[in-house]
Amino acid sequence: MASFRSFIGSELMSIKQNIAAVRNMIPNNINLKPSERRSMFKLNTKRHEFVEKAVQYMRKNPNTVPSFVDVTVCNNYVHLYGQYNELLEELEQVKTKLEDAKLVIGNEIMKQTRAYFQNSKNASESGNEQLRKIYDELKPHYAVGRNSKKAE
Repeated sequence: MASFRSFIGSELMSIKQNIAAVRNMIPNNINLKPSERRSMFKLNTKRHEFVEKAVQYMRKNPNTVPSFVDVTVCNNYVHLYGQYNELLEELEQVKTKLEDAKLVIGNEIMKQTRAYFQNSKNASESGNEQLRKIYDELKPHYAVGRNSKKAE
């Protein structure tokens, strides 16, 4: 089991500043609606080879390129697309690590608080009034999701 510690204020601030710096480097005038996302061509791994080959042919045979196609822009966008893809892969790895750590931490705290809840329940059934009040207060908050009973 990994050991965890809280971030100190300066670490958390540094992480947030670095995220903000990355956010500021990305064009923020792009805000697609779901319908716009659906209507766009998707450049996936299968189509990436097509794009690279087409740009290669355009560079090798400039006389075959229509006047409305800018080979320089295409070339730059292929390079930029690769950079964005690389950054997204890095961010996905960080996101997965954060999610995994959060899941482990949540599991650990749930085990501990559930043990306290069960202890309160057992003690309240044995007549301990202080723990009965605690149990009664915690019970509606514990019974959520899979543990909740359907209302009659």
